[in-house]
Amino acid sequence: MARKRQRSRGQGTLFRREGRGPWIARWFDCTGKRKEASARTTDRAAAERILAKYVGDAALRKAGVVDARTDRYTAADRRPLAEHVADWKASLSAQSVTQKQVALLLTRVEALLVAVKAERLGDLSASAIQNAIGELRDGGKSLQTCQHYLRAIKQFSRWLRRDGRAPDDVLAHLTGYNASTDHRYERRPLNADEVRLLIDTAEDGPPWRGMSGADRAMLYRAAVGTGYRAAELRSLLPVSFHLDADPPTVALQAAHSKRRRDDMQPIRPDLAELVRPWLADKPPGRPVFANMPEKTALMIRADLRRAKARWIRGTADRGERRERRRSDFLAVVDDAGRLVDFHALRTTYITLLVKGGASVKVAQELARHSDPKLTMNIYSKLGIHDLAGALECLPGAGSGAPERERMRATGTDDARAEATTSPRLYPQQLERESKRPRATPCDDGTPGGTLASKRKTPMIAESSEPVRHRASECHSDATVAQLAEQRFCKPQVDGSSPSGGFIACTPITSHGVANPRSFRECIIITE
Repeated sequence: MARKRQRSRGQGTLFRREGRGPWIARWFDCTGKRKEASARTTDRAAAERILAKYVGDAALRKAGVVDARTDRYTAADRRPLAEHVADWKASLSAQSVTQKQVALLLTRVEALLVAVKAERLGDLSASAIQNAIGELRDGGKSLQTCQHYLRAIKQFSRWLRRDGRAPDDVLAHLTGYNASTDHRYERRPLNADEVRLLIDTAEDGPPWRGMSGADRAMLYRAAVGTGYRAAELRSLLPVSFHLDADPPTVALQAAHSKRRRDDMQPIRPDLAELVRPWLADKPPGRPVFANMPEKTALMIRADLRRAKARWIRGTADRGERRERRRSDFLAVVDDAGRLVDFHALRTTYITLLVKGGASVKVAQELARHSDPKLTMNIYSKLGIHDLAGALECLPGAGSGAPERERMRATGTDDARAEATTSPRLYPQQLERESKRPRATPCDDGTPGGTLASKRKTPMIAESSEPVRHRASECHSDATVAQLAEQRFCKPQVDGSSPSGGFIACTPITSHGVANPRSFRECIIITE
């Protein structure tokens, strides 16, 4: 009769399979799961020591003395790095990332891992990756390409940390490159005339790798009219076109959209009318651009060359033909080195929206970008004439400042505004001293100087009234007592002021006695 196995009391158990072979240790880990491992020995005493080690480690981790995640990190580090890359590939595929993008990421990551000779997770370091990317740059790669490699390997490093395979992201502090200082492949947008000639030439042209001229012309119209990318245009079905809607729209399913959202892009009514008869011949349930070739850049460049040749032949003047050959119009590569490929039609779509006056938010929504910086800085290509047109809102630069600005600058409307004014008038011009509301004129022609019998309410002259730089002085000593409060002078007889007026001056006092020949403030008094 077989002896019944005793239940473990937290110390684990040892047993043999079929009564022979090495001892098997069985215990519970820190999470309560039953674990089983071979002691790899037939010696019971040695097997008991091994079991005690397993039980003790589980107790330490259960009590929090030892971090249980360390075991996962250690186990992950024992695995070859190629296995982690394979798991990352499966994770990307499960996230609905396109196979083309997955293959591109894997190619870049594997190239860097081979360059740093990394076989385990512990071999992955920031300095080694930085040196490997630096070698790519020294080997002739552009900064934009180096940036793509860096983004791929950093994406892999983030996944290792989030999946619990590494304690931290060892590449988190690596910074990218300023790709704007090393532009080697920049697309140029087409203008409206170039788009029209390209479509007309493609429609009349022969088939190109199985795609007819009419289909190519409609493909270019759809690309410029919706801003959809090449892969997104390939997925369009006849039911994607809602031509009777207000406004007409072209729908894009989330599975085929780059941002993984259902998109509904509005189109112009005239484009909808052109699409309607062309769409009638397409079989339902099949992509309308099913025969669209893979090398779309070669296709559009072939049509551009034919369009330019047709444009050059459009004139009989030899000089004009030479000018057209040297022109950037319909050129595959312009003088600035910018190229035209199929994705340049999307750049054309966004650039024409911005030139048409669309706001930043509207342009971003129609471009389906998550960041407006991408819309305005990368896809919007404005020329010098577009920038010069915005200068019309600036004020014109005249030959001289307006008269009103000159008066404001000098505090007077005198014809000699540029001349230096008397220092006695500075306080009034700067309005640092208040003007006296009333003043009584004096009569120099009367012996002894008597005050006028009738006072008149004075008014401060406007800035248009002329100001004399030096007021006339009253020389009658009989009126010194009256001038102690306020001094009146002769009427102003300047021909520029037909209404006339008085100059009122406040004398400077010394020890309580007014000096009639020194003035602190002069103002204009008019009747």
